[in-house]
Amino acid sequence: MGRTILLAGVAALALTGHAGAQDADAVGTAGTTKLDRILISTPLRRETSLERSTSSVTVIDKEEIKRSAAPDLPSLLKTYTGVTITSNGGLGADSSVSIRGTTAAQTLVLVNGVRAGSATVGTVNLSSIPLSSIDHIEIAKGGHSAQYGADAIGGIINIITKQGGVCADGRNSCGSATVGVMHPWGGYVSGGLQGRSESGIDYALGAQVIGTQGYDFTLPTAWGHEPDRDGFRQGSANFSLAKDLDWGRIYADGLYARGRIQYDSNFPTANEADTDNFSGKLGTRIDHSDTWSSTVELSSALDDTSSFRGDIKGDDFDTRRYGIFASTQKTVETDATRHVFLGGVEAYRESVAGSSISGAAYDRTSRDLTAVFGQYSFEYEALNIDSGLRYDHNSQFGGATTYNLGASYELTGGLVARASFATGFRAPTFNDLYYPDPFTPGNPNLKPEKSRSYEVGLRWQASDDTSLDMAVYRNEISDQINWAPIDPSDPFGAWHPDNVQQVRITGFEATLSHRFNEEWSGGASIDIRQPLNVSPDAPGRYVIYADRFKATAELTYSPTPQLDLTGRVLYGASRYADEANQIKLPDYVTADFVARYSLDDRSRFKFSVENMFNAQYQTKRYYRAPGRTMDLSFTREF
Repeated sequence: MGRTILLAGVAALALTGHAGAQDADAVGTAGTTKLDRILISTPLRRETSLERSTSSVTVIDKEEIKRSAAPDLPSLLKTYTGVTITSNGGLGADSSVSIRGTTAAQTLVLVNGVRAGSATVGTVNLSSIPLSSIDHIEIAKGGHSAQYGADAIGGIINIITKQGGVCADGRNSCGSATVGVMHPWGGYVSGGLQGRSESGIDYALGAQVIGTQGYDFTLPTAWGHEPDRDGFRQGSANFSLAKDLDWGRIYADGLYARGRIQYDSNFPTANEADTDNFSGKLGTRIDHSDTWSSTVELSSALDDTSSFRGDIKGDDFDTRRYGIFASTQKTVETDATRHVFLGGVEAYRESVAGSSISGAAYDRTSRDLTAVFGQYSFEYEALNIDSGLRYDHNSQFGGATTYNLGASYELTGGLVARASFATGFRAPTFNDLYYPDPFTPGNPNLKPEKSRSYEVGLRWQASDDTSLDMAVYRNEISDQINWAPIDPSDPFGAWHPDNVQQVRITGFEATLSHRFNEEWSGGASIDIRQPLNVSPDAPGRYVIYADRFKATAELTYSPTPQLDLTGRVLYGASRYADEANQIKLPDYVTADFVARYSLDDRSRFKFSVENMFNAQYQTKRYYRAPGRTMDLSFTREF
């Protein structure tokens, strides 16, 4: 059966085209081809070439975001290979992301390279990151703990906010303003400025306000169902500042969002929450010479949540993370080879405050992490080799050593093969270790989860108009944390997290993009995965809520320079919603449509419909995914 699905998927790829963002969108706006060398920073924490990367990387650029029908970040990410979104409803609802069948806590989410996850639950609510603030997104798949430490087992999603500098048309300042209305009824206003001052400071400033009345997130059979609309309001702001100096560069950036979300819960427990999120950094790069530079960064992140129902207080948890990162990079070149050495140290402190609805507080409220790492890359003609080694010490559970090794080789012009191996680990969160609830308490004896990942891939730029990327991978995870009874002889007693699960994930993914002519372009992607729980007590069962099959197809038509039309279809196969694999969420198909029309060089209308046939489906049991969502906006650049 698996072989049949694989052959069918490959055949579909051969007959279709996906204007996806693998290889940083080979198909650009209005079907134009972009063949410039793409530079990425996420996989190795330094600037490298996407085309010669030794691991799978997807780049979603600003034009791909503009063309999307997605109203928010979860809706944008869900169509890309390797990515799974699990959501508790629509706009503003708690939504998590995972890569290649791992859990959300095993996927590291960064904002401008800064960890954005909560120290209590270990995940990021993607709804706290507004699309209007994003310049582009880099998704590095596979294990990357040797570069980033804990939690990068499945991969990394690095969200880069809008940056400053001279505008695309050469002006020293420019900006834009957007106003839009949505159905279910809501609206938004956003604006931004960017440029370079007379003193040489690159700047970018942006802000957005959004609100929607929402819809009823839960099914009538859900625990705590309330038959009402679950609305959402949010205000956000982002900034970026940088200046080049004779000796290097100084820079700073940040993203702040404050929101209020409504949800369903049994009376009298809380059914609304206020959230505050911030990620930011201040850094400097010192250029010792043309081939040697050093970087020092100070970073900060906060994640605050306070729930309530009128005057009734619920959970109130605040987390803080303060860190420092320092590295030095030296490049040595000979006649035919290039050697890059990178070494550094990293340290951060995580702290929590607040209490659960019961009033109990955490037994421990802070922990420290320190790490030292080194990387070596070798380039010789068509061959690239990347390697890394890192040691992390956590004040709660001790040390962990991780490493990686990868290679890419250009077989012929435009055809690059790659292979990599990496180890990884995930640190237990504060909730895993110390959650203050007598019925579901934390477990201070937890060990970190550990992983080994393998990948073989192929990237082919067949022509100026056609590109293909495919990969086969396996991820083996031991000591995975899951719920288990504290006393195995009493299954009706209290449960807590424990290192009880072993997981093996095997998969294949491919993305093809093609431009047929000046007017038509398109593409397709396929994602086949077998995420198995191979624990002794549950061999061969599928991991809960993990995608097993996903496919997309997209077509863009640009009849004139002013108008482009895009349609996209997504098929998602069923997911299991329980550990015993007795409950399965149904398959689903959604279709999106986007029309953009430019009145002139600086004024543009956009009309989009997400899930235009109003498919009813769930990515998490009892929670309705968004139905038909319409959006009409006007953007003016100045």
